[in-house]
Amino acid sequence: MRTTRRRLLLGGAASGAAAVGAVVAVATGDEGTTPGETDRARLPRTDRPARQHAWDAVVHRDAHGNGLPPKHHRLLLCDLAADPTPARAWAAEAALRRVERVVPDGPVGVFVVVGWGPSWFRRLGATSPIPRPKPLSDVEAPILDDPAAILHLASDDERRLDAVERALLNGVPLRGAGDTDLRGLLRVRTRRTGFVGAGLPRARQRGTVGLPTDRPIARKAPLYMGFQSGLRKNQATEDDVTIEDGPWKGGTTMHVSAIDLTLNTWYHGVDDAGRVRRMFAADRTPADVARHPTGLDNPEDVDLPAVAKEHGVIGHAQAMASVRRNGRPRIIRRDFDSADGDAAQVHFVALQRSIADFEATRTAMNAAKAVNEQAGVGAQINNGINEWITVTARGNYLVPARADRICPGLPGWSA
Repeated sequence: MRTTRRRLLLGGAASGAAAVGAVVAVATGDEGTTPGETDRARLPRTDRPARQHAWDAVVHRDAHGNGLPPKHHRLLLCDLAADPTPARAWAAEAALRRVERVVPDGPVGVFVVVGWGPSWFRRLGATSPIPRPKPLSDVEAPILDDPAAILHLASDDERRLDAVERALLNGVPLRGAGDTDLRGLLRVRTRRTGFVGAGLPRARQRGTVGLPTDRPIARKAPLYMGFQSGLRKNQATEDDVTIEDGPWKGGTTMHVSAIDLTLNTWYHGVDDAGRVRRMFAADRTPADVARHPTGLDNPEDVDLPAVAKEHGVIGHAQAMASVRRNGRPRIIRRDFDSADGDAAQVHFVALQRSIADFEATRTAMNAAKAVNEQAGVGAQINNGINEWITVTARGNYLVPARADRICPGLPGWSA
């Protein structure tokens, strides 16, 4: 018998409800589970924010008020391990809440974000609220990721992060938490790891392909390219990226790119001033960056072809300013570097109200109207940071509000 949440609540399917209750008892290890306890009201309590993407209130900040991202990250792309049922969804949500009960929120604990890909909604026979990923420039041919789900785990404490990852997806007990195993619902397809923070790129420089071997990355550099990501003026707010209405109100969308870096010429072929011009804007200097620690203002109506003709170079941030909304970027960047496979990479995590906002921002980065306006400006050469990056994978996800973070839209489970 098909057991829906409504039937469980109304007691209209006693035998089906009993079966579901038995499955939940086995899956969660909770003693005394009775029919009907797949109802959300019987889940362990959580005091975490309603928005999964609400990090800003608890992240650390530097002396200038810029939010400092967690130092260590995991991206876990997951397939379904079994047919999704209300009982399995209940068990998975209970597992997450048990982790949250014993591990603090924020960088001192672990951030946990769950997103769902277009393939999940196809599995339900529903229209996906997010599109499948696609290449976003003429020079890229990425793998197009489409797993059922993605988990983004982040913390300043790498040991605690490892423990939470093992508890959720390897079945290793987490002290004081009880059953936290998600493997009844999800199994990991792809695991990506990384870091961001002063000194961490330099510490991983030796033996990492794509980085110079004879020139150390600056001690204080938080990322391989030497600049701080997520300065206040260059980030959307969490309100900006939150879905305002409809069935996914309170959630957001996530784009995840895997990007290879080749930085030998970034450090050998370009001086400090040249790196600033390419990262920020053609007329900016290292002194400008030092004077504006929260980010530089770039006009939204800049004439990029004219900039190319005058300066022979386009700035990365300068190109993307053309698609700002109400003077602010459309996306929140939560990117981090990686040395997976002993190769220099960026895992670019972007949050935005709709995937169209990310696609517009990334397309602007190509500065297509400025290409060939001056002989030295091409699709990659002297065009922002495009010369040093190669996108190898792209994926799009819905990140629901916390109440709907497991199996969103599953009949008999979602409200």
